[in-house]
Amino acid sequence: MKTQLAAAFALLLLLSACRAQQQTADQIQRPASVIVYITPTPIPTLVPTAIRFPPTDAPDAPAEEKANITAANCEAALAAHYALASDSCLAGPTGYFCNGGLPPKLDPASNALNTPAAQAEANQIERLQSPPLSAAAGGGLLWLRLEKNILMDALIIGSVSISNRVSAETGLARWRSITIESGPSASDCAAMPSVGALVVQGLYGQTASVFINSVATEINGTLIVLTQADTTKFIVIEGNVLLVAYGQSVTLNVGEQLNLRYETGDWNRPAQLPGEPVLLEYDLIKHMPIRLFDRPVPIPQPGYAQTQGGVNMRVAPDIESQLLFQVPAGETMGILGASSDGEWLHIRFGNGDTGWMSAELLAGRHGQIHSVYDITPEPPQRYGDYADQAKVNVPRGGNLREAPDTYFRVKRTLPFGMAVTLLARSPYSPWVKVEAEGDTGWMALFTLETEAVISSLPIDYNVPLPPRATPTPSFSFGGGHAYPNPEGGY
Repeated sequence: MKTQLAAAFALLLLLSACRAQQQTADQIQRPASVIVYITPTPIPTLVPTAIRFPPTDAPDAPAEEKANITAANCEAALAAHYALASDSCLAGPTGYFCNGGLPPKLDPASNALNTPAAQAEANQIERLQSPPLSAAAGGGLLWLRLEKNILMDALIIGSVSISNRVSAETGLARWRSITIESGPSASDCAAMPSVGALVVQGLYGQTASVFINSVATEINGTLIVLTQADTTKFIVIEGNVLLVAYGQSVTLNVGEQLNLRYETGDWNRPAQLPGEPVLLEYDLIKHMPIRLFDRPVPIPQPGYAQTQGGVNMRVAPDIESQLLFQVPAGETMGILGASSDGEWLHIRFGNGDTGWMSAELLAGRHGQIHSVYDITPEPPQRYGDYADQAKVNVPRGGNLREAPDTYFRVKRTLPFGMAVTLLARSPYSPWVKVEAEGDTGWMALFTLETEAVISSLPIDYNVPLPPRATPTPSFSFGGGHAYPNPEGGY
């Protein structure tokens, strides 16, 4: 009898979601079949039974390590943990978990992820609990890459219990529906995230569709998900995200979050319909280790900016500084900071491009600006060699030119397999500035093999323009200048 009631209730929710999708189709361009098809609830008996792994206390470190951690050196200790995790896992394969820190607890029980750099096939794991972060002991840092079937990458930071909610019998992609629960971090460093979190990134220009705590999400950018008390917080730090719960949808812009309350102890049962977005809680996420993300994304300020007409974007907060381009009306941008006089906003597009715009010419909404500066900061880079290393992948060698276009003179041809250091990217073409054996020049990106995130390289705006017309920059998420994979990815 209970099973029949559960099935009836699930069917009711499904029909409700379908009706709501039809009602909102004119407002939101979203294939309804995605939301209906991927839910694991049409056959309730096939949904795995939830076994909670309550978040645990911070891991114990040896007494001598605890004694050596101080307020002054804890940030360096954290950076060392992060760098080791990055070297261990940032080039991991799709379809696997990779452990960059302390051993997580697995169900079914296994030692597969007991050592740093260990990998385990995601399809063989139902639930995972990562230990809290600690400056003294390290902590939980795990990657889950699902680019091939869900078009997303995920990073587990600190104390997080995460469960797969898709049974193998459904034939649907595993880990497309998940539940998470966050726990606290240790209190031995102020530069550490205060709570565990899941960071989910869609590939450039592609939408990642996944259920998180029974909320359908369509992610065009980067989403941070964490829980506190009885609330799940969905926080957008790049692009935008569509959320659907009980058939009601809401779209979050960069700099916004949705707080959704749940039935006590059950992260599969929202206790309310999704309400209006609020400005993101900056203090809650400001210490997220963004250099560990598969695509490093700076933490934005609360809220966003929008162009109402054409607005000039410049390289510095000065009317006399170099003009980059005029941004058309209707663009939504994240806010990274403001000038000291408050007259300029440092903004970021979904494609990673940044620049300065006059604050009085922008609409949108934002809260307190926590970051104030007049010298433009460099974009965040990955840790280690993945930040700037590449090698020539053309059998006959790759041409090193004076500037980023075939119009310009070839300085020399670099042999196949030669290592180069990436320095910058072009403002108008898919080319990168490199250093090789003391020579500096420009190479077409397709002639190089790299794990670097090209959007994290600074743009060199001082290069000469070629005589012919150049491509018009695309400001929306998925556009941009130079990325290793022209069909999407990083």
